[in-house]
Amino acid sequence: MSCEIDFKTLDRKKDEILKDYHNRAYLVFKDDLIKQEIKFNGIPVKVREIPIEDNKVQGFFHVISEQDKRSKIRLYKEERVKYIPFISKMITEFEKCKHCTEDCPKIKIWTAPYLGKNSILRTKIFFEKYDYIVILEKRNNYYQLVTAYVVDRKDRREDLLKEYTKYSS
Repeated sequence: MSCEIDFKTLDRKKDEILKDYHNRAYLVFKDDLIKQEIKFNGIPVKVREIPIEDNKVQGFFHVISEQDKRSKIRLYKEERVKYIPFISKMITEFEKCKHCTEDCPKIKIWTAPYLGKNSILRTKIFFEKYDYIVILEKRNNYYQLVTAYVVDRKDRREDLLKEYTKYSS
């Protein structure tokens, strides 16, 4: 059986201005993650809504940008935008990977303490085939979408796989 999850990127159209691309990406984000209730292992997943910028919820900006460690400013990453359609599929359809016979690394899922704090647990959903990760944080009665991004550094990828080995059993 080949991959049953229909992964399609949201590519920027030729001559599409960035603002239009962001608006189109936000519509997908909103339809997939806000308008419909999605669940991970039967528990609702929510996105961070405030503060709202440019009529978009904060969770959207955590998906399309990364924080610079020195300045603490969020830096836009176009590569992150095109994978927005992957987020809800990876959260809701990961179980299909168990039955896939396609020769690919399956979606890997594990939960680990955040920054070594056992009180804060983050679940990571990593699809090696695309080097894409979705990070959820467990709250009282729901998961919060923290971020999702392409793992574009070899050392970061290796660290994730080591963490998976440590916490997946």
